[in-house]
Amino acid sequence: MRARSVVVAALFIFAAVPSVALSGPAEDAIGCDPIDPAGCLVPFPNDFFTVTDETSETGLRLNLNPLQGPRALGGTKPVFIDEVNRNDGFSPGSMILSFVPGLDLHRTWGEELDHISDLSWYARADAPLLVINAKTGERHPFWSELDMHQETGDEERLLIMRPAVNFEEATRYLVALRSLKDANGDGIPAGSPFTEALGGERIGRIADEIEAAEGARGNAFDQSDLYLAWEFTVASAENLAGRALHIRDDAFSALGDTDLANGVVEGNAPAFRIDRVVEDGGQRFVHGTFDVPNYLIQHVQTDDLYDPTGQVTDEQLSPLYTPHSRFFIPPGSDMPAVNPVQPAFPAKFTCRIPSTASAEDPARLTLMGHGLLGQRYEVGWNSGNLLTNVYNSMYCGTEWVGMAFGDIPQAVSILLDPSLFPSLSDRAQQGYVNFMYLGRLMLHPDGLAGDALFQDGGEPLIDLTRLVYDGNSQGGIMGGALAALSPDATRFTLGVPGMNYSTLLHRSVDWEESGSLPVSYGDLYYASIPDPKERLIGMALIQILWDRAEADGFAHHMTDDPYPNTPAHQVMLHVAYGDYQVANVSAEVEARTIGAHFVAQAMPAQRHWSADPLFGFENVLASGESCVGCSALVYWDSGNLIPPNANVPPDRVGSDPHEHPRRDIDSGWQRVSFFDTGWIHDTGPGSYCTNPFDEPGLGPRDWQGGATGVAYCPNA
Repeated sequence: MRARSVVVAALFIFAAVPSVALSGPAEDAIGCDPIDPAGCLVPFPNDFFTVTDETSETGLRLNLNPLQGPRALGGTKPVFIDEVNRNDGFSPGSMILSFVPGLDLHRTWGEELDHISDLSWYARADAPLLVINAKTGERHPFWSELDMHQETGDEERLLIMRPAVNFEEATRYLVALRSLKDANGDGIPAGSPFTEALGGERIGRIADEIEAAEGARGNAFDQSDLYLAWEFTVASAENLAGRALHIRDDAFSALGDTDLANGVVEGNAPAFRIDRVVEDGGQRFVHGTFDVPNYLIQHVQTDDLYDPTGQVTDEQLSPLYTPHSRFFIPPGSDMPAVNPVQPAFPAKFTCRIPSTASAEDPARLTLMGHGLLGQRYEVGWNSGNLLTNVYNSMYCGTEWVGMAFGDIPQAVSILLDPSLFPSLSDRAQQGYVNFMYLGRLMLHPDGLAGDALFQDGGEPLIDLTRLVYDGNSQGGIMGGALAALSPDATRFTLGVPGMNYSTLLHRSVDWEESGSLPVSYGDLYYASIPDPKERLIGMALIQILWDRAEADGFAHHMTDDPYPNTPAHQVMLHVAYGDYQVANVSAEVEARTIGAHFVAQAMPAQRHWSADPLFGFENVLASGESCVGCSALVYWDSGNLIPPNANVPPDRVGSDPHEHPRRDIDSGWQRVSFFDTGWIHDTGPGSYCTNPFDEPGLGPRDWQGGATGVAYCPNA
């Protein structure tokens, strides 16, 4: 969901900073990797930028300094990266970046198609680009693309290699570029810095490892064909999620519950208060606050102020939050603790009780995750109408602290100076605790169910046997991290989801297009960091911190490989084909990483951009099949164009399908069946065609063709 705010509009003026070149020290003085003079931090990620640390699980710690990285505020201010250096490795979803002047990927691969159209190329014996797991010697699947962003010139295009499934945690990888070609089909020779380094200890060792791994696979490998080779190590699970797990366990321990994996609600319910009740057409909207342990240095929220989006009434307004607050970390510790000055704060919640709820038929408890820079009042918007009105669900929501409506001023300032990004990561982790506390308040018999507003004749209007989660857009992206952490909700539907903002941003109209605003969010970032190469490096560095605040850093533990003291989870990803706002490729990477089934009936082969839509999916749900206890990716198709094969947003042809799956009647049935039984069902031929909602007079099953004009779904 797109955020529109006069707060943003007012702050856009700060994007007008001059582009001033900063003359820095010589590259060798600031520690640039000498194998590639194209830029200080390329190739990236790269263990050259680490130091030994025997206290970390990987044995390493990142060791970058600001002069190596991008410069913000028009190229005048180095981006501080001290918090990045807490990591014991790089992002599990890291895009691999390098610069090869004149590179033509079609000539290099010997194909007219783009690499993303056939991910199996990574396994070719003569593949020119290699990513190898140093532990197993196996190649890791990826796709390659050049930076085709509209502001990137032909002589500025970095090579991007994106993992098709996230890299394994605490694992070292080897990267090789060889036999590269330009547009004429001529070979691109390695530069002298690399050829000289190939005879040295570091690069020579890496090249020998690659040759040995390829030889074990029976593949020929000639080191003289190398253009570049290097290594990088992925961060450990403890490093990625350790703080989030620590504050979760600490917060629930304060309630008297220390065993979060047993599925039993123990201890006390969070304290709460009811502020306002609104009756609307038989539905009841309950607004209040609940007390949450505060792990931030400062967390002050205003009373509800205003909402310039016009989506809610004057009585339902959103708070603004203190920007840039960081974790409170006591001296001598690396872990957050409850702030002794402000040990708790009253988080806000809104619940929507359906008119169908009764003591005989209590409503399903559904924790709602709101959209981009959104707010808890989205429980009353059309996103939840289907499950509330048709399927008797009570939606409750709170704000995603760090990425909520009240955080818009913080978000704008971060775009202008990414040095401020650690505050978003810290605040988002506080937001996880807020959501889990709201879930416990919903599920605990002494929580909401103990209040007369949630009762019918003294009996609960809500079903206390199960808590589920339904989030869309940002609620689907951040909801993936919540799925890995949640002790109470174990079945999650992530609507129009994805993960890895370094993949998502360029492919999203939310980032690239301004809509009704003076400039886009991306325009702010581009004004701050004018160099296209540095922008991508900046996104890669930011992703290291964003891994703590979205699904990318938690994906390996979202389903059947849970963290300690955490139950296993089921996740169903509902993806809008051709989504303008959240790229389909990012949802597929997430699905492969969590071991999800691919619902084959939902994606006809002629609709997918790939020669093999099932690539990398170990489990497939075939036509008419169902599975219990599984996770799955399900496409819902409004007939939009096939997504572009580059880091650019989709063309606006037809309507944006982003909102369509959550409103579809078959989607609703599939979700509630999953919530109630744990089964994921193929809903049948034709059922995955969603109504584009801009065709007057058509019902959800009457439409065929959409923007492509191709009728491929039979009426059902």
